[in-house]
Amino acid sequence: MKDLALVFVGGGAGSLARYMVGKFYQQWQPAFPYTTLTANFLSCLVFGFVLILGVQKLNINFSLKLLLITGFCGGFSTYSAFTFETVELFKAGQTGMAFVNIVINFLLSVTGLYIGLWFGRLVFSI
Repeated sequence: MKDLALVFVGGGAGSLARYMVGKFYQQWQPAFPYTTLTANFLSCLVFGFVLILGVQKLNINFSLKLLLITGFCGGFSTYSAFTFETVELFKAGQTGMAFVNIVINFLLSVTGLYIGLWFGRLVFSI
């Protein structure tokens, strides 16, 4: 039951972070889905950092991994919104922007993970 509560709390915090990113972009109302792109990038960055923190440096316990990786990163990143927004771009005839969204999300998510791993190693001198 404790594990469920940790995922719930972490997911709630991640969802709130995702909401706040959306509020930030709402003022400009961009045609491109920057909110999801930003949330996915930042979530992957946090994921990479926590991997270094938890696995290689501090060996954090399973509960903290559930809270931060499964909960927070799971609630913050959003594959379903990415998919929906991409389909909507295709439906609106914005094929080029849809493909750009796919490529940029993938590249920035992978880059975010690597930056998180790099930063974790830098901070913890691994």
